[in-house]
Amino acid sequence: MIKNLVCRGLPALALAALPVLASVPAADAVESSRAVRSTQPRESFENFTGGLNDAIGTNVRYATQAQIDGVEDLMKRWRGKVGKEDWPGLYIVVLSIWTTSALNQNSIIVKQFMDPAKADSHLIDLPTAQLPADPVFVALDNLARIVQDNVAAEMVFPVDRKLADALKGPEDLLAQEILHQLACPYQSKTAAKTAVGAAS
Repeated sequence: MIKNLVCRGLPALALAALPVLASVPAADAVESSRAVRSTQPRESFENFTGGLNDAIGTNVRYATQAQIDGVEDLMKRWRGKVGKEDWPGLYIVVLSIWTTSALNQNSIIVKQFMDPAKADSHLIDLPTAQLPADPVFVALDNLARIVQDNVAAEMVFPVDRKLADALKGPEDLLAQEILHQLACPYQSKTAAKTAVGAAS
């Protein structure tokens, strides 16, 4: 079972927690299967899963400790390879799917090993529709886009800090103007007509 889970992409860090759920009696699993097919499947299934609350809590604690230990070990090895002098300038991209993008477990752990003064700008959480086949390429591609936006912002908007920040940050360049026009549609339409008239 564990071999199949690894092949399907289950993080090896969480495997230590599997025996906890695996210890659920087979008879209970069979009973839950019958309950799903009964006339009241949801109520019966909830009665079954309600009894697993403590076991699931134990599983979460084991999985959490395994995740922390695994990521910490990886970060220490990387820091040793990069070196203390270059470590603070390192950018770290954490890929996640939408359902785990807020308070992502890896981001929380990784941030503890970063320079506190640069963690907010150098730790990039990148939610994706699905985990990519080539995560390294996706991370590098997005870093390149960020650098490109930063350079463009300084060159295109040298005297408008608000627009420059919008271009080089996660905020959409049109966001503030859209909010402004939605808040005051009459003024926006008048300004648009004036601009069209001046152009013609």
